[in-house]
This record gives sequence, C-alpha cells and structure tokens, in this order.
Amino acid sequence: MKIAVIGIRGLPASYSGFETCAEHTTKQWVKNKHEVVVYCRSHIYESKIPKTTEGVYLKYLPSLPIKSLETLSHTFLSVLHLCFIEKNIKIIHLYNCGNGIFIPILKLFGKKTFISVDGLEWKRKKWGFIAKSMYKFGAKVAVKFSNELIVDNKVVQDFYSYKFNKETSLIAYGAKIIEKSKMTSEEVFNKFELKSKEYFLFVGRFVKEKGVLNLIKSYLELNTHYPLVIIGDDVENNEYRDYIFSTYNAHPKIKLLGYRFGDEYEAILSNALMYVSASELEGTSPSLLAAMGAKTCTLVNGIEENLTTLGGSGSVFEKNDYNDLVKKWQYYIDNPTIIDKMALKGYKYVLENYSWSKISKDYISLFEKNNYS
Repeated sequence: MKIAVIGIRGLPASYSGFETCAEHTTKQWVKNKHEVVVYCRSHIYESKIPKTTEGVYLKYLPSLPIKSLETLSHTFLSVLHLCFIEKNIKIIHLYNCGNGIFIPILKLFGKKTFISVDGLEWKRKKWGFIAKSMYKFGAKVAVKFSNELIVDNKVVQDFYSYKFNKETSLIAYGAKIIEKSKMTSEEVFNKFELKSKEYFLFVGRFVKEKGVLNLIKSYLELNTHYPLVIIGDDVENNEYRDYIFSTYNAHPKIKLLGYRFGDEYEAILSNALMYVSASELEGTSPSLLAAMGAKTCTLVNGIEENLTTLGGSGSVFEKNDYNDLVKKWQYYIDNPTIIDKMALKGYKYVLENYSWSKISKDYISLFEKNNYS
C-alpha cells in the first residue's frame, strides 16, 4: 500500500503531537512493507536532507511565511503535488481539521482521505476570529467528505457525534517506553544542574491553553526546594511566551530549557520526580503518555480528555482549580512514598493500552477497510 502523510511540519518530529504520531506510525508502516512519503515544510528543514528516514520518503515543499497561512499553504501545495505528480498514491493521511477544506480536491482526484483531528482547535486561545472560523469550516468539510475522521480521545469523539452526528474512528496516540540511560542522565544533570528525582517537570508549548503561567504560579506557592523544569517554547513575539521568559528565566528555582529532544529529553523525563501539567485543552496528550511510559508519576488538570487518557492510572486536580493543584502537589511532596506507586500504575496502564505497534496496525486496518470498499 502507498501512503502519503500531509498537514504536519515534517520529520523528524520537532514540535507537536501530530509530528510525533506521524514519526512512529510511518516507521511502523514501512517495517510492514508499505511505501510511505511524508510532506515536509522546506523552510523548517532548510537542508532538505535526508531524502529518507528509516525507509520513509521525505518530500520538501515551501509554504507562505505567515503564521495564519503557513499550514494551509503547505498542505495546499502537498495536495496539488499528490493530484498531479504522485498520482499513484491513493491513501492520504491528513492531519489537522483546518486542512479539511482540501479534502474535496483529493476526493475529486480519486484519493482516499483519512483525517486526524486533535482537540477542538477553534477553542484554542491563540487563534483569532478568522482562524477559528477556518477550523470550524474545515471540520464541517472533513465531516462531509473524508473517508474516515480519526480522533484520539473519547471526549472529542462524543463532540463530533453530538455536534455533527458523525461516526468517527477512535485511535489513541501511542507512548514510547523510555528506559533510563545512566551515562546520558549524568551528562544531562551536569549540563542543567539537576539531580535525579529532585525536580518537577512539564513539557509543552508556551501558549495560553497549556497553562504554563498557572503552573508556575502554583509551583511558587509550594513548600519545596526542588526546582520546576519546563521543556518547551514557542515563536518569539508571542506575548504570552515572552512574558514567561522575561519574568522567570532568571528565577533560581525555575529552569526554562526550551525545546529538548532525543536522549536529552528522555533523560530529563525519566528522572523527574513528577510530571505536572495545568494544560486546559488537550486531546490525548503525547507528553502525558511519554511521562507515563517513562515511569514518572503524573499530576494533571482534571479535564475530560486527561481523565480518559489516564483511565484512573494517574492523579488529577479539580478541573482548572489551581488551589486544588497546589493542595494535591504539596500532598505528594509531603508523602513521597506514594509517588513510586502511582508511577508504576501509570506505566502498567501505558503498556496495556498505548503501544505504537498496535496503534499503527489500527491505522492500516482502517486504510485497508476503505481502500477495498
């Protein structure tokens, strides 16, 4: 089977859950003898190399250097390339409901399109009226014209069922199981002045719905000498992001590390005492799953999506109640013996429910069902 992946920034993954999902699933598909091409944004991968990664073909195309149009412009060029150049590729895995506006073109050229949607994008605080309207319109088009609409969380699935009377396919994100590497950990600890199991961690973009500022303010109310480590960033001139860096970058107990990937990221994640998140809007959070897969205790916002992801295997504070976050966070600090038990509980749940191998097979089964129908 020949499969194209469009609507993301590209590979290797360096930004969001969509890229992480694409990276894991495409590699699994290639291992199972499928031909896969991923469309990448050339300005992000300026060297335009390599041409392949672990058997996955990479195609670089430009995009408009305007934040609100970057994704749509790149996806549009990818669609044109698939319709007029790569005519023999019939299975398209499209990400992001805003890109749903292009599905009728793909359908016109005989493509089978499967679109993965994240949380409800038009609820994100960073988008203005026009962008939110585009996401809503893209979702409506996707509902009407896609071969399958894929969600990663029961909450989002219920929304599409209620709002659009649309049956969707539920395929969760997977979790990488992270093993500790002593040598790598020692190097990272020296670099960032950290000690194993003596810091708290959050991973995510510096946008309002991720709750970074609420997390920091809650942390500063705790009675602890352990630092708060935050992996993540966003584009400069983002007022929210710039305020956090200018206010807290020099704080002695807060370490803003920016983006971190690979062994460095895994060492920081697997050696954290706790993963704590105040994010107010999620689908199935890849960062949360990664923490569980690293056998790290989790404490997250009690939004419906997180409750579904955890399945009772992790701790939550009352939805958007930051006084409760402080209370529960301090409880863990004062009762450290509970932390290892909760970490093990989350780890076992991930092993049983979020295998990338299983999830990749679920996608292929969906493609095959539609390809021959």
